[in-house]
Amino acid sequence: MTNEHYKQIKLLCYVHWIVSQKFNSEAGVRDIITLKEVVSMPGGGSLTCFTGDKLSNRKDLFTQLGWFVYYMIEGEPFNSRNKTLTSLMIIWVLNHYNLKYDTQNLMKFLENIDTMKTGNSDISSWFANNCQ
Repeated sequence: MTNEHYKQIKLLCYVHWIVSQKFNSEAGVRDIITLKEVVSMPGGGSLTCFTGDKLSNRKDLFTQLGWFVYYMIEGEPFNSRNKTLTSLMIIWVLNHYNLKYDTQNLMKFLENIDTMKTGNSDISSWFANNCQ
């Protein structure tokens, strides 16, 4: 793992801690291996969209978002509030990129994802079709 991966893990843990404090739920990492998978893109890449870097094209952005959503929901690396954390991070990124999206549509999509039927490329396609 690179320093960028560790930086992203720290960021996700900090945001999870804030969310768990806000909702009075259990904080902590349930599975560190899964959390490492969340930030480790294929080919040694990482989720640069969360560190404030602007990606040069939307395809790369939506690929990263699809990867993140899939592994956060499939693996549930934190003890609680995995979907809440996922939603918060996605909303932050979409706002950071000044993309237009329907918040309720996004929340409904994230709430109803079944990772047994929906892969990360399907999730990426959803973002491409619903975020402008």
